[in-house]
Amino acid sequence: MLIESLAQKTRLAMMTVFAVIGGCTVICAFTVWCCISLVNEERQQIYVLDGDIPFLAERARLEANFTMEAKAHIQLFHHYLYICFPSE
Repeated sequence: MLIESLAQKTRLAMMTVFAVIGGCTVICAFTVWCCISLVNEERQQIYVLDGDIPFLAERARLEANFTMEAKAHIQLFHHYLYICFPSE
């Protein structure tokens, strides 16, 4: 046999067990770290549902929406000024 003494066989078995446990711990820790970072990245994104299909909403700059928001405010102003008559 390759290893003659019982103490050497026991030591080799214990080192193998500790190596396997250490490897499994490292793999599990890396997997948990990857999952946590993936969840944190996904929480930074916003999804919009169209029926049952989720779409990723992209953030636009303020300058891109300024014209549309100004037109919406003007339309709302005209709605309240000309459409809604004061009650007597």
